[in-house]
Amino acid sequence: PPHPCATMDRVNRIASHVQASVEQPAPALVPEATAALSGAQPADDDIVVCCAVRTGVTRAKKGPLKDTPCEDMLVPLFKAILERTKIDPKKIGDAQIGNVLQPTAGGATSRMSMFLASLPYDIPCAGVNRQCASSLQAAANIATSIKTGVIDVGIAGGVESMSMYPMTSQTV
Repeated sequence: PPHPCATMDRVNRIASHVQASVEQPAPALVPEATAALSGAQPADDDIVVCCAVRTGVTRAKKGPLKDTPCEDMLVPLFKAILERTKIDPKKIGDAQIGNVLQPTAGGATSRMSMFLASLPYDIPCAGVNRQCASSLQAAANIATSIKTGVIDVGIAGGVESMSMYPMTSQTV
């Protein structure tokens, strides 16, 4: 066991940190750029979201999408993106779709959805699993790829079916 003096010294040190923060109030919060992908002022190389679409949100095992496979949920979204943005699909450099519950993080689902939506077969596609932040991570990955010049255009999103792949699923 640590020497009692060493333990008390540590407690006193922690107490001094707490005391210092009480005596000196924290400075007012000021918005600042905190990441390489953002800046305080708009810039010519900012990443721009050109289209945002989604399916309806329904209740697991009860709602109108309960029997709808994730592929069938993604297809109309891919088609809507192309229709709304008028982007040439050949210019899409990458697609990443976040998913938690499907096997392989939904990589096969995302790929099949792209084929069913008539997107070119040579667009790379990745499934992203970062638990509850999977679609956010997919968007960050695409934004990073654009910012670093790896691609010019990308698609990011997420898909989940709590009815078809419940959290207690043994296929995860």
